[in-house]
Amino acid sequence: MKKSYKTSLFTIGTIVISIFTMSSFVNKKTTPIKNLTVAPTAYKNLITYQEGDMYVYSTSAVKPEKMKKFQQVAAKSIAAKGMVPSSIKEVLTFSEKDPSAFYEQDLKSGTLSFSKGMDGYYEKASIRLPDPEKAKDISLSFLKETGLAPANLKELKMMHSGGLRASAAGSEEVMDVLRTITYGRMLNGVPVYGAGSKIIVHVGNKGEIVGVKSRWKEVEKTSSKAVGKSSLKNAKQAEMEMQRQLMKDYGKEAKFKIKDMYLAYYDGGKNYIQPAYFFQVDIMLPKVKESPSITFDYIGIVSALNNPPEAIAAAEESPQAQRMIKKTSLKGSRISNPKNKNDID
Repeated sequence: MKKSYKTSLFTIGTIVISIFTMSSFVNKKTTPIKNLTVAPTAYKNLITYQEGDMYVYSTSAVKPEKMKKFQQVAAKSIAAKGMVPSSIKEVLTFSEKDPSAFYEQDLKSGTLSFSKGMDGYYEKASIRLPDPEKAKDISLSFLKETGLAPANLKELKMMHSGGLRASAAGSEEVMDVLRTITYGRMLNGVPVYGAGSKIIVHVGNKGEIVGVKSRWKEVEKTSSKAVGKSSLKNAKQAEMEMQRQLMKDYGKEAKFKIKDMYLAYYDGGKNYIQPAYFFQVDIMLPKVKESPSITFDYIGIVSALNNPPEAIAAAEESPQAQRMIKKTSLKGSRISNPKNKNDID
Protein backbone atom coordinates (compact mmCIF):
# COMPACT_ATOMS: atom_id res chain seq x y z
CA MET A 1 0.00 0.00 0.00
CA LYS A 2 1.21 3.52 -0.77
CA LYS A 3 -0.14 5.18 2.37
CA SER A 4 0.67 4.44 6.01
CA TYR A 5 -1.81 4.40 8.83
CA LYS A 6 -1.45 4.92 12.57
CA THR A 7 -4.50 3.04 13.76
CA SER A 8 -5.27 -0.03 15.79
CA LEU A 9 -8.40 -0.84 13.86
CA PHE A 10 -7.63 -3.04 10.91
CA THR A 11 -10.96 -4.31 9.64
CA ILE A 12 -10.37 -2.62 6.31
CA GLY A 13 -11.76 -3.57 2.95
CA THR A 14 -15.29 -4.36 4.17
CA ILE A 15 -16.66 -4.01 0.84
CA VAL A 16 -14.70 -4.65 -2.38
CA ILE A 17 -16.45 -3.53 -5.55
CA SER A 18 -14.76 -4.10 -8.89
CA ILE A 19 -15.13 -1.60 -11.74
CA PHE A 20 -14.18 -1.34 -15.35
CA THR A 21 -12.94 1.09 -17.99
CA MET A 22 -15.74 2.39 -20.21
CA SER A 23 -17.21 5.79 -19.46
CA SER A 24 -19.87 8.25 -20.64
CA PHE A 25 -20.80 11.82 -19.80
CA VAL A 26 -24.18 13.22 -18.84
CA ASN A 27 -24.37 16.52 -20.71
CA LYS A 28 -26.89 19.30 -21.15
CA LYS A 29 -28.77 17.60 -24.02
CA THR A 30 -31.50 15.93 -22.04
CA THR A 31 -34.81 14.13 -22.35
CA PRO A 32 -37.66 15.12 -19.97
CA ILE A 33 -38.90 12.30 -17.74
CA LYS A 34 -41.47 13.00 -15.04
CA ASN A 35 -40.34 16.57 -14.41
CA LEU A 36 -36.70 15.47 -14.28
CA THR A 37 -34.15 15.48 -17.08
CA VAL A 38 -31.70 12.73 -17.89
CA ALA A 39 -29.41 11.86 -20.75
CA PRO A 40 -29.05 8.08 -20.77
CA THR A 41 -25.86 7.09 -22.57
CA ALA A 42 -23.98 4.68 -20.28
CA TYR A 43 -26.36 1.82 -21.09
CA LYS A 44 -24.84 1.61 -24.56
CA ASN A 45 -21.58 0.43 -22.97
CA LEU A 46 -23.16 -1.94 -20.47
CA ILE A 47 -20.77 -4.63 -19.26
CA THR A 48 -22.22 -8.08 -18.65
CA TYR A 49 -20.76 -11.48 -17.76
CA GLN A 50 -23.40 -14.17 -17.99
CA GLU A 51 -23.78 -16.40 -21.01
CA GLY A 52 -27.12 -17.85 -19.90
CA ASP A 53 -29.98 -16.84 -17.64
CA MET A 54 -29.67 -14.68 -14.57
CA TYR A 55 -31.06 -16.10 -11.31
CA VAL A 56 -32.59 -15.02 -8.05
CA TYR A 57 -30.73 -17.06 -5.43
CA SER A 58 -32.27 -17.79 -2.03
CA THR A 59 -29.76 -17.85 0.83
CA SER A 60 -29.89 -19.60 4.19
CA ALA A 61 -28.75 -18.55 7.65
CA VAL A 62 -25.49 -19.87 9.06
CA LYS A 63 -26.00 -23.26 10.69
CA PRO A 64 -25.48 -23.39 14.47
CA GLU A 65 -22.86 -26.13 14.19
CA LYS A 66 -20.78 -23.94 11.87
CA MET A 67 -20.99 -21.06 14.33
CA LYS A 68 -19.97 -23.27 17.26
CA LYS A 69 -16.90 -24.44 15.38
CA PHE A 70 -16.02 -20.83 14.65
CA GLN A 71 -16.45 -19.97 18.34
CA GLN A 72 -13.85 -22.58 19.23
CA VAL A 73 -11.37 -21.19 16.70
CA ALA A 74 -11.92 -17.61 17.88
CA ALA A 75 -11.63 -18.54 21.57
CA LYS A 76 -8.17 -20.01 20.97
CA SER A 77 -7.02 -16.80 19.25
CA ILE A 78 -8.57 -14.15 21.48
CA ALA A 79 -6.85 -13.77 24.84
CA ALA A 80 -9.65 -11.76 26.49
CA LYS A 81 -11.99 -14.05 28.38
CA GLY A 82 -15.72 -13.66 27.95
CA MET A 83 -15.55 -12.16 24.46
CA VAL A 84 -16.63 -15.38 22.75
CA PRO A 85 -20.07 -16.56 23.91
CA SER A 86 -21.27 -20.14 24.02
CA SER A 87 -24.73 -19.23 22.71
CA ILE A 88 -25.77 -18.70 19.08
CA LYS A 89 -27.42 -15.32 19.67
CA GLU A 90 -26.33 -12.22 17.77
CA VAL A 91 -23.42 -10.54 19.54
CA LEU A 92 -20.64 -7.99 19.00
CA THR A 93 -18.06 -7.55 21.76
CA PHE A 94 -14.82 -5.57 22.05
CA SER A 95 -11.83 -5.87 24.36
CA GLU A 96 -11.50 -3.06 26.90
CA LYS A 97 -7.70 -3.30 26.80
CA ASP A 98 -7.35 -3.42 23.02
CA PRO A 99 -10.23 -1.94 20.95
CA SER A 100 -8.96 -3.74 17.85
CA ALA A 101 -9.75 -7.09 19.49
CA PHE A 102 -13.36 -8.08 18.92
CA TYR A 103 -15.75 -10.94 18.26
CA GLU A 104 -18.95 -10.83 16.17
CA GLN A 105 -21.56 -13.39 15.19
CA ASP A 106 -24.98 -13.23 13.58
CA LEU A 107 -26.66 -16.31 12.13
CA LYS A 108 -29.25 -14.31 10.18
CA SER A 109 -26.83 -12.06 8.27
CA GLY A 110 -24.18 -14.78 7.97
CA THR A 111 -21.60 -12.72 9.90
CA LEU A 112 -18.75 -14.53 11.65
CA SER A 113 -15.80 -12.35 12.59
CA PHE A 114 -13.01 -11.95 15.11
CA SER A 115 -9.74 -10.13 15.67
CA LYS A 116 -7.16 -11.13 18.23
CA GLY A 117 -6.11 -7.48 18.24
CA MET A 118 -3.14 -5.42 17.16
CA ASP A 119 -1.73 -4.91 20.63
CA GLY A 120 2.04 -5.23 20.41
CA TYR A 121 2.24 -5.12 16.62
CA TYR A 122 3.26 -1.48 16.47
CA GLU A 123 5.93 -1.91 19.13
CA LYS A 124 7.74 -4.79 17.47
CA ALA A 125 11.06 -3.89 15.91
CA SER A 126 10.45 -6.31 13.06
CA ILE A 127 7.51 -8.35 11.89
CA ARG A 128 8.10 -11.41 9.75
CA LEU A 129 5.23 -11.58 7.30
CA PRO A 130 4.86 -14.36 4.75
CA ASP A 131 5.21 -13.29 1.13
CA PRO A 132 1.92 -12.47 -0.64
CA GLU A 133 1.60 -15.88 -2.34
CA LYS A 134 2.25 -17.74 0.92
CA ALA A 135 -0.28 -15.50 2.69
CA LYS A 136 -2.92 -16.54 0.13
CA ASP A 137 -2.20 -20.21 0.82
CA ILE A 138 -2.38 -19.65 4.57
CA SER A 139 -5.69 -17.79 4.33
CA LEU A 140 -7.32 -20.42 2.11
CA SER A 141 -6.12 -23.27 4.36
CA PHE A 142 -7.57 -21.44 7.35
CA LEU A 143 -10.97 -21.07 5.67
CA LYS A 144 -11.06 -24.77 4.80
CA GLU A 145 -9.91 -25.97 8.21
CA THR A 146 -12.36 -23.79 10.14
CA GLY A 147 -15.38 -24.45 7.94
CA LEU A 148 -15.65 -20.83 6.78
CA ALA A 149 -15.01 -21.82 3.17
CA PRO A 150 -18.25 -22.09 1.16
CA ALA A 151 -19.73 -25.50 0.45
CA ASN A 152 -19.06 -24.90 -3.24
CA LEU A 153 -15.43 -23.76 -3.45
CA LYS A 154 -15.94 -22.69 -7.07
CA GLU A 155 -17.94 -19.74 -5.75
CA LEU A 156 -14.93 -18.42 -3.81
CA LYS A 157 -12.89 -15.88 -5.77
CA MET A 158 -9.78 -14.09 -4.50
CA MET A 159 -10.57 -10.43 -5.26
CA HIS A 160 -7.71 -8.53 -3.69
CA SER A 161 -4.39 -9.10 -1.96
CA GLY A 162 -3.06 -6.17 0.02
CA GLY A 163 -2.08 -5.35 3.54
CA LEU A 164 -1.64 -2.78 6.25
CA ARG A 165 1.36 -0.56 6.81
CA ALA A 166 1.99 1.48 9.92
CA SER A 167 4.59 3.47 11.78
CA ALA A 168 5.26 3.01 15.47
CA ALA A 169 4.59 5.88 17.84
CA GLY A 170 7.43 8.39 17.74
CA SER A 171 8.99 6.83 14.66
CA GLU A 172 8.89 7.80 11.00
CA GLU A 173 9.81 4.30 9.86
CA VAL A 174 6.96 2.57 8.03
CA MET A 175 6.61 -1.19 8.15
CA ASP A 176 4.25 -3.87 6.87
CA VAL A 177 2.21 -5.30 9.73
CA LEU A 178 -0.44 -7.42 7.97
CA ARG A 179 -1.22 -9.25 4.78
CA THR A 180 -4.91 -8.91 3.91
CA ILE A 181 -6.64 -11.31 1.53
CA THR A 182 -10.16 -10.42 0.36
CA TYR A 183 -12.45 -13.04 -1.17
CA GLY A 184 -15.65 -12.42 -3.08
CA ARG A 185 -18.18 -14.61 -4.81
CA MET A 186 -18.80 -15.69 -8.38
CA LEU A 187 -22.04 -17.37 -9.42
CA ASN A 188 -21.88 -18.99 -12.85
CA GLY A 189 -19.16 -16.57 -13.88
CA VAL A 190 -21.01 -13.47 -12.60
CA PRO A 191 -19.48 -11.48 -9.69
CA VAL A 192 -21.50 -10.76 -6.56
CA TYR A 193 -21.23 -7.32 -4.92
CA GLY A 194 -22.69 -5.78 -1.79
CA ALA A 195 -22.29 -6.18 1.95
CA GLY A 196 -22.66 -9.96 1.75
CA SER A 197 -20.59 -12.63 0.01
CA LYS A 198 -17.32 -11.30 1.45
CA ILE A 199 -14.53 -12.95 3.45
CA ILE A 200 -11.48 -11.00 4.59
CA VAL A 201 -8.52 -12.75 6.23
CA HIS A 202 -5.70 -10.91 8.00
CA VAL A 203 -2.38 -12.77 8.15
CA GLY A 204 0.23 -11.45 10.57
CA ASN A 205 3.61 -12.20 12.11
CA LYS A 206 5.05 -15.58 11.12
CA GLY A 207 1.84 -16.43 9.29
CA GLU A 208 -0.54 -16.26 12.26
CA ILE A 209 -4.21 -15.50 11.59
CA VAL A 210 -4.77 -12.16 13.28
CA GLY A 211 -8.42 -11.94 12.30
CA VAL A 212 -11.14 -12.78 9.84
CA LYS A 213 -14.37 -11.10 8.77
CA SER A 214 -16.85 -13.34 6.99
CA ARG A 215 -20.31 -12.41 5.80
CA TRP A 216 -21.35 -15.36 3.71
CA LYS A 217 -24.64 -17.25 3.45
CA GLU A 218 -24.98 -20.45 1.47
CA VAL A 219 -27.10 -20.48 -1.67
CA GLU A 220 -30.17 -22.70 -1.65
CA LYS A 221 -30.02 -24.18 -5.14
CA THR A 222 -33.41 -25.90 -4.89
CA SER A 223 -35.28 -22.64 -4.23
CA SER A 224 -33.31 -20.46 -6.66
CA LYS A 225 -35.11 -19.43 -9.85
CA ALA A 226 -34.06 -18.38 -13.33
CA VAL A 227 -35.15 -14.89 -14.37
CA GLY A 228 -36.76 -14.41 -17.77
CA LYS A 229 -36.02 -11.34 -19.89
CA SER A 230 -39.55 -10.06 -19.32
CA SER A 231 -38.80 -9.84 -15.58
CA LEU A 232 -35.65 -7.75 -16.10
CA LYS A 233 -35.43 -4.00 -16.58
CA ASN A 234 -33.46 -3.11 -19.64
CA ALA A 235 -30.22 -1.16 -19.21
CA LYS A 236 -31.70 2.13 -20.43
CA GLN A 237 -34.53 1.94 -17.91
CA ALA A 238 -32.06 1.21 -15.13
CA GLU A 239 -29.87 4.18 -16.05
CA MET A 240 -32.87 6.51 -16.08
CA GLU A 241 -33.82 5.23 -12.63
CA MET A 242 -30.29 5.86 -11.40
CA GLN A 243 -30.32 9.39 -12.83
CA ARG A 244 -33.63 10.20 -11.15
CA GLN A 245 -32.30 8.95 -7.83
CA LEU A 246 -29.14 11.05 -8.15
CA MET A 247 -31.16 14.17 -8.98
CA LYS A 248 -33.47 13.52 -6.05
CA ASP A 249 -30.56 13.09 -3.64
CA TYR A 250 -28.24 15.84 -4.90
CA GLY A 251 -30.45 18.32 -6.75
CA LYS A 252 -30.94 19.33 -10.38
CA GLU A 253 -27.92 21.64 -10.32
CA ALA A 254 -25.53 18.75 -9.65
CA LYS A 255 -23.65 17.23 -12.58
CA PHE A 256 -22.94 13.55 -13.02
CA LYS A 257 -20.43 11.57 -15.01
CA ILE A 258 -21.23 7.88 -15.22
CA LYS A 259 -17.95 6.09 -15.76
CA ASP A 260 -19.18 2.50 -15.80
CA MET A 261 -22.38 0.53 -15.83
CA TYR A 262 -22.56 -3.21 -15.47
CA LEU A 263 -24.96 -6.03 -14.71
CA ALA A 264 -24.00 -8.40 -11.91
CA TYR A 265 -25.43 -9.78 -8.64
CA TYR A 266 -26.18 -7.94 -5.41
CA ASP A 267 -25.98 -9.50 -1.93
CA GLY A 268 -27.13 -7.22 0.87
CA GLY A 269 -26.72 -9.92 3.50
CA LYS A 270 -30.44 -10.60 3.73
CA ASN A 271 -32.41 -13.44 2.13
CA TYR A 272 -31.60 -13.21 -1.58
CA ILE A 273 -28.83 -12.64 -4.08
CA GLN A 274 -30.42 -10.87 -7.04
CA PRO A 275 -29.45 -9.28 -10.37
CA ALA A 276 -28.64 -5.58 -10.18
CA TYR A 277 -27.19 -2.77 -12.25
CA PHE A 278 -24.12 -1.06 -10.77
CA PHE A 279 -22.93 2.43 -11.64
CA GLN A 280 -19.67 4.14 -10.86
CA VAL A 281 -20.43 7.85 -10.87
CA ASP A 282 -18.48 11.08 -10.47
CA ILE A 283 -20.77 13.53 -8.70
CA MET A 284 -19.99 17.24 -9.08
CA LEU A 285 -21.85 19.53 -6.67
CA PRO A 286 -21.90 23.27 -7.52
CA LYS A 287 -20.53 26.04 -5.34
CA VAL A 288 -23.12 27.26 -2.82
CA LYS A 289 -22.51 30.57 -1.05
CA GLU A 290 -19.26 30.12 0.89
CA SER A 291 -18.99 26.39 0.18
CA PRO A 292 -16.71 25.38 -2.72
CA SER A 293 -17.75 22.96 -5.45
CA ILE A 294 -17.19 19.30 -4.61
CA THR A 295 -16.46 16.24 -6.75
CA PHE A 296 -16.55 12.72 -5.32
CA ASP A 297 -16.94 9.08 -6.33
CA TYR A 298 -20.20 7.25 -5.79
CA ILE A 299 -21.43 3.72 -6.47
CA GLY A 300 -25.09 3.50 -7.38
CA ILE A 301 -27.13 0.31 -7.35
CA VAL A 302 -30.46 -0.34 -9.06
CA SER A 303 -32.30 -3.65 -8.94
CA ALA A 304 -32.46 -5.30 -12.36
CA LEU A 305 -35.81 -6.89 -11.52
CA ASN A 306 -39.19 -5.32 -12.13
CA ASN A 307 -40.40 -6.99 -8.95
CA PRO A 308 -37.36 -7.61 -6.71
CA PRO A 309 -37.77 -10.09 -3.81
CA GLU A 310 -36.34 -7.47 -1.44
CA ALA A 311 -35.39 -3.82 -1.78
CA ILE A 312 -31.87 -2.63 -2.53
CA ALA A 313 -30.95 0.38 -0.42
CA ALA A 314 -27.67 2.07 0.46
CA ALA A 315 -28.75 2.01 4.11
CA GLU A 316 -28.39 -1.78 4.05
CA GLU A 317 -24.63 -1.39 3.67
CA SER A 318 -22.52 -1.04 6.81
CA PRO A 319 -21.27 2.48 7.69
CA GLN A 320 -17.75 1.35 6.73
CA ALA A 321 -18.99 0.16 3.35
CA GLN A 322 -20.82 3.42 2.70
CA ARG A 323 -17.67 5.42 3.51
CA MET A 324 -15.68 3.23 1.14
CA ILE A 325 -18.30 3.65 -1.58
CA LYS A 326 -18.44 7.45 -1.32
CA LYS A 327 -14.84 8.35 -0.63
CA THR A 328 -12.63 5.78 -2.29
CA SER A 329 -11.53 5.56 -5.90
CA LEU A 330 -12.28 1.97 -6.75
CA LYS A 331 -10.04 1.70 -9.78
CA GLY A 332 -7.35 0.00 -7.73
CA SER A 333 -9.57 -2.93 -6.79
CA ARG A 334 -10.76 -3.98 -10.24
CA ILE A 335 -10.96 -7.59 -11.29
CA SER A 336 -10.41 -8.66 -14.86
CA ASN A 337 -13.37 -8.64 -17.21
CA PRO A 338 -13.75 -12.41 -17.33
CA LYS A 339 -13.94 -12.83 -21.05
CA ASN A 340 -10.90 -14.96 -20.41
CA LYS A 341 -12.32 -18.08 -18.81
CA ASN A 342 -9.19 -18.47 -16.67
CA ASP A 343 -10.31 -15.39 -14.74
CA ILE A 344 -13.47 -17.04 -13.43
CA ASP A 345 -12.69 -20.74 -13.06
